[in-house]
Amino acid sequence: MAALLMMLCPIASGQGRSGGEAAGGSLLKHYELVNGRWFDGREFQDATFYTIDGRLTKTKPAVVDERIDLKGGFVVPPFGEAHNHNVEGPWNLDAVVARYLHDGVFYVKNPNSIREFTAQIAPRINRPAGIEVVFANAGLTSSGGHPVPLYEHVLRESRYRAVIGEVPAGWFNDRGYVVIDREADIQNKWSRIVAGKPDLLKIYLVHSEEIERHRDAGGSHVRKGLDPGLVPGIVAQAHRAGLRVSAHVETAADFRLALSAGVDEMAHVPGWFLEPTDQDLGMMLTEEDARLAAKAGVIVTTTTVAMKPAEGGHGQHAPHHDAHGTHSQGGHALSMDSTLWQRAKAVQRHNIGLLHRHAVKLAIGSDHAETSLAEALHLHELGIFDNLTLLKRWCEDTPRSIFPDRKIGSLKEGFEASLLVLRANPLERFEAVTKIDFRMKQGHIVAVEQGESWTH
Repeated sequence: MAALLMMLCPIASGQGRSGGEAAGGSLLKHYELVNGRWFDGREFQDATFYTIDGRLTKTKPAVVDERIDLKGGFVVPPFGEAHNHNVEGPWNLDAVVARYLHDGVFYVKNPNSIREFTAQIAPRINRPAGIEVVFANAGLTSSGGHPVPLYEHVLRESRYRAVIGEVPAGWFNDRGYVVIDREADIQNKWSRIVAGKPDLLKIYLVHSEEIERHRDAGGSHVRKGLDPGLVPGIVAQAHRAGLRVSAHVETAADFRLALSAGVDEMAHVPGWFLEPTDQDLGMMLTEEDARLAAKAGVIVTTTTVAMKPAEGGHGQHAPHHDAHGTHSQGGHALSMDSTLWQRAKAVQRHNIGLLHRHAVKLAIGSDHAETSLAEALHLHELGIFDNLTLLKRWCEDTPRSIFPDRKIGSLKEGFEASLLVLRANPLERFEAVTKIDFRMKQGHIVAVEQGESWTH
């Protein structure tokens, strides 16, 4: 319990926001970046850029403090991670941040978090030279709905006991999840929700087409989320409070419910998770679904590797799974079996391909991999996108989906001086995204441990 008490410090405000100032208020160097091939959204062009006050410019400043030779490298904006829960608490933050920086992922969204833990790490994130993260705090669900069993029957022992000590049953209520069973709950709990200053609001929709079966189940365990009838009111109230709404969805019916309610984001594409009893047809989106999603401007996050079989790990990294990947009350393995996985991949190809053809906004997010690198590489393997499209989704669209009001995701005049230098051309071989020779964020050189040193 002593460890728990240490965690429960006063909550820092503005948890997911960052300015462009230099750390500690010190003046930033003016850099001249030469011999780079810069991504313009279509191809790579030879260019020279300068950095002034953490911004890019082609106008040479009166004083250049340092000239950096990019050695013919391919310059792209940093990548984003639109769905992950691993930036969570102080117990493993250094390792998590190091991995994100190594993979060139500078922008992260945690769509379900515990506010007390976020406060512990607030001074160490959202800084110019490190990763930047937005947090949703506790998501909204029904009594016994996902992720209640996950927190109470799995994570309380398997994850949190080692880092915060013993906590009683129910401790995660209003911390890891908020129970909303009726309209009165929304009004009674709303002031506490907004007092936590979330960067967005997460709602859980799980097999919403089976609401009558969920009601008939009484207290027995069924996989469920919010009552569909409450969803439009919750979304409207969030929008009045200036909050974007992200919906956890599993089936096509969940997707349609979220869309009709006016959510801003889908935290998943249906097909990311299948149970043996699920019918593939119930996960398949239609042309009309995609057309309406495009018209609404909703952002859909991919998360195709969330339940990928663990053999061989995710992408470039050794097998590692966040405990949030456990999806049953009994805590089964953090992945689907191979048969379900093959079915899931077919659904994913159909749904993501359909959304792409209709120009729906897509963001790259992994949910449970170490970083979104695993997701990007898996999307490449699925063959849904060409290399140019996939690169743009990851380095342009995803960062902007996380920080829509920032000048990021492009290498243009006046945009933040945040960039990666790749050793080879990712438009020719997408795997080039794994070989990063230089990193800069808001005019700060970002140093990471790697096999070969970078000199300039």
